[in-house]
Amino acid sequence: MDLLDVGLDKGFSKTNLAVARADGQLLLETRIEHFDSDQRPITEERLLDVIAQQLTPFKAHPLSLFVGGYVQLPRSFFDRPRGSGFDVRTLEVFTDVHNHYGLTDMPGNAVTVACGSHWNAMYYDDANNVICFASPCAIWDYVPHSFEGSTFACFLLAWWSQTWERGTPSPLADEILARSGLSPAALHDTVKQDPQLSTLSPPSWLALGPLISQHANEEPVASFLDQGISQLQHLYDQFRMQVNPPSSPLLVLGGSIWSSILFERVEGALARVGIPTRHSRGNPAHGAIRFRRANPGVQLEPWASRITR
Repeated sequence: MDLLDVGLDKGFSKTNLAVARADGQLLLETRIEHFDSDQRPITEERLLDVIAQQLTPFKAHPLSLFVGGYVQLPRSFFDRPRGSGFDVRTLEVFTDVHNHYGLTDMPGNAVTVACGSHWNAMYYDDANNVICFASPCAIWDYVPHSFEGSTFACFLLAWWSQTWERGTPSPLADEILARSGLSPAALHDTVKQDPQLSTLSPPSWLALGPLISQHANEEPVASFLDQGISQLQHLYDQFRMQVNPPSSPLLVLGGSIWSSILFERVEGALARVGIPTRHSRGNPAHGAIRFRRANPGVQLEPWASRITR
């Protein structure tokens, strides 16, 4: 049987899964939600079971797995499928940045930012080697980051809380409350005691993200986005100063929160300061496969891991 590539994009709220042949033809594309019917997060063991169910039609094939995103126990993604009878030959685990970069033409000399519940950013040299990596544990000075789902939710809930305290009616405030699933008093108490949302049900705050795109041209969202755009420019400048590229790098923007509305707003603002941008679109699980096929020997970020049979 021919070797098949399996791409996984493991985010906070979902895992995208893709299976492709050597010629690039996709045999499977699907999405696995990380919450059960009661909106409780599923365990990593349960996630592996669902992945195995999806891969059952390909059990006779040897498999190479390419996993992007946060994986707490990489070895389990290798051992569990093999224990279930799958012929897993290789597992590579890296960040979701490669997944979104893999959806572009991968031109090299690029800064790419992948945004979901959280974000990471990298600089790729002309050969697509990773030279500089930034995340919540950056290798250079901390850069604030506003373009991520959790920051969107914290901003909206903090603004809602202030609006509720003032008794100021607002359609946006009404939508925030409705999506939280809580009473006004309960939501206000939650935000006051837990501004970082560690106790708020993840589906509740994840549902707030689309409101940023829907109200992008209204206050206070417009000012919040302008701040985020300034931070993106600062991030880009930090990369450029550190790596000193021969020409201005391309800025590749991807991730589940990069709606067309957000991208067009960001693209226009950055173009005015001379930063070329590109939008990453498509299934990032497929991007994981495409990136590793196109760049089989490049240096990944320091936290990447590889397990072979």
